[in-house]
Amino acid sequence: MIIDSLENSKLYEALHPGFQKAFRFIREFHQNEKEDGRYEIDGNDVYALVQSYTTLPSDQCKWESHDKYIDIQYIVRGKEIIGYAPRNTLVSSTGYNAEKDITFYENQAGTDIRLTDGMYAILYPWDGHKPKCIYDEVSNIKKIVVKVKL
Repeated sequence: MIIDSLENSKLYEALHPGFQKAFRFIREFHQNEKEDGRYEIDGNDVYALVQSYTTLPSDQCKWESHDKYIDIQYIVRGKEIIGYAPRNTLVSSTGYNAEKDITFYENQAGTDIRLTDGMYAILYPWDGHKPKCIYDEVSNIKKIVVKVKL
């Protein structure tokens, strides 16, 4: 997992061929904000999910991981906690859903990653994560999740 701010995104673009496209979409989003929905960047290899929601108490959020895609979860506005735990320490509650590329896990303790405006987390398949959690107080979030195929 990598946590940083958008101003440092160029440091990570060489880690995967899709990262340059992903970060370009995020940077351009600030110049031309889009409505919630799915946006193709490079077909199914790189696409963005623009989301708006209100953060929830940690016990109402779900642990998850993905097998086929890396998540870049970028906070446009608001603040949230994303829980982190190594995937191999989590206990599956649903099994893997190949169609949605997701596994959900039983709730457990993890490390709190605090993200605010302009910050992102890059989450690999081995990174269990629990997004949408309250950070200090309930927050209205505008987020971009870019899915980058492994």
